[in-house]
Amino acid sequence: MIEPQTVKARAVEAALGMTSKGGEQIAISFQLLEGPNEGSRVTWYGFFTEKTLARTFETLEHCGWEGDDLSNLDGIERNDVYLVIEHEQDQDGQPRARVRWVNAVGGIAMQHRMAPAQATSFAQRMRGQVLAHRQAKGQPPAPRTGNVQPRQQAARPAAPPPDDDNIPF
Repeated sequence: MIEPQTVKARAVEAALGMTSKGGEQIAISFQLLEGPNEGSRVTWYGFFTEKTLARTFETLEHCGWEGDDLSNLDGIERNDVYLVIEHEQDQDGQPRARVRWVNAVGGIAMQHRMAPAQATSFAQRMRGQVLAHRQAKGQPPAPRTGNVQPRQQAARPAAPPPDDDNIPF
């Protein structure tokens, strides 16, 4: 069985179908490109409900599909993606691998990203915790970054030009 993991994969096949309750769905078979299960295949199922429609379209785009006709899924195998694989119980109570998320390579999947002002405020609140953590590990505080101005170096006089008359040969 495929282990729970986040792993790079590529779509190899896709098909439209119907759920047991009559809803439209899409299945995409992915081949794992790395890790202990490299070469294995796992299937992701997407749905076309009001709540899932946007994420299903986003997943298709992550895979490389650029069309607007779902009966033509050309390009679905164009891009590598990251799959988040978890275990869940099937209908018989047996564990099975489930593709929970399909994320674009190189991007961070985050439902609510902080705005820059929020991130700055959060960082300021956490600074003391970071310093305490470093101190507990015996590490010095990290050098300041960001809007801190570099220290001015004291002006040093230029070195005098070499005197060719003082060469001892």
